[in-house]
Amino acid sequence: MDELKWTVTAPAKTAWSAMPFAPGIYKCYLTGGLPKNVEWPAELKPLKRGDLIYMGRATNLKIRARHHDVQTSKSTFRRSLAAILGLQAQWHGKSAHPRLTDADEELLSAWMVSNLGTSFCVVPKLELVAGLEDAMRAELCPPLNRDGHTPEQLHVSAAAAAAQRGALRDKG
Repeated sequence: MDELKWTVTAPAKTAWSAMPFAPGIYKCYLTGGLPKNVEWPAELKPLKRGDLIYMGRATNLKIRARHHDVQTSKSTFRRSLAAILGLQAQWHGKSAHPRLTDADEELLSAWMVSNLGTSFCVVPKLELVAGLEDAMRAELCPPLNRDGHTPEQLHVSAAAAAAQRGALRDKG
């Protein structure tokens, strides 16, 4: 893992626009703060400025970045953020996942631009991407990845599941 060449952490929007059409891994950091109204349980490790909060892999970094930039229905990361920020998801059409209202999509995007930094690395051999990302997630345990290894990850998973159930109830 030490041989990976990571970019300098940059504001999320800047990093996403710089991502190439190539396979790789990316890390998202909290560079600002959580809104005051976020109910992050006191017994969990607090999320603070500079913390790694999510990491992912992509067969194509540029295309994956687009999903995180604007499409909550196609981004587990955005759905996790929306859930802990208390934004309301809704079902639209035949999507497998709820998406936010247009106003909440804009609110989430603006918050991400102001409060997230991203770093990425290209992994030239696509077949190595999944294994590298799995090993890094197991070692680093980012709280917004829903791996279930830490109380923080379990909390985010539960919040996201509750938001999805609420969106499903509102649909029916």
